[in-house]
Amino acid sequence: MQYLTFSDLDAHLLEQYRNAINFAFPEVILNSQTTKKYWSRLEEYFPNTQLFMISEGNKLIGFMNIVPIFWDQPFMELPDEGWDWLIKKGISDFESGIQPNSLGGLQIVVTQEFQGQGFSKLLIARAKKVKEDLGHKNFIIPIRPILKYKFPEMKMKNYMSLQENGKIMDPWIRTHLESGAKIIKVCEKSMNVIGDIHFWENLLDIKIIKSGTYMVDGALNPIKIDVKNNFGEYREENIWISYT
Repeated sequence: MQYLTFSDLDAHLLEQYRNAINFAFPEVILNSQTTKKYWSRLEEYFPNTQLFMISEGNKLIGFMNIVPIFWDQPFMELPDEGWDWLIKKGISDFESGIQPNSLGGLQIVVTQEFQGQGFSKLLIARAKKVKEDLGHKNFIIPIRPILKYKFPEMKMKNYMSLQENGKIMDPWIRTHLESGAKIIKVCEKSMNVIGDIHFWENLLDIKIIKSGTYMVDGALNPIKIDVKNNFGEYREENIWISYT
């Protein structure tokens, strides 16, 4: 097993990386305007903080996308816009010449073949080492609990405390806590996708004739549709955590 950065990826690994992202997230997230606008710049500006774990057979085990930012305020003041804010902040800081002092985790993905074997904790440990090597102060992540999609109408503040057999029910929240993270707060507008009725009809594969809330596979929260104003919005709640 070895670790590579984005600059080290050959065409074969790059294809595995792209496919893994498409497999890991629901279509509503893949249609994020924020992702489409900023992701290529993330990889261009910060190749050395895009971390990839590779097997001896040149298979992609998993990866973590990280953006350097400057943050010197209390963690409780981290914005509700969570994930969207984090990638925009990193890009803006870089383009403005602002020196980072923190790392922000955007996503951790373990490919299907290697799931359930503890590799996500190894990626987290690697990211913490990168933070130390860079001399940065903070390591924050707006995490996306992996079973929340089963409870789309439950508020995150209630979901995150659900327990099973005396433990936090969600395995992704549990993984981070076991790795040393502390929960800061819910970020209620972390990932946001907007579009007209035609956009949502294509994504949901239905004809929308009335306003209301709609469910989409894999989404953590409902989509709100306003037919009169030809507008729909998806607001996803995540959870800010810190490894400092």
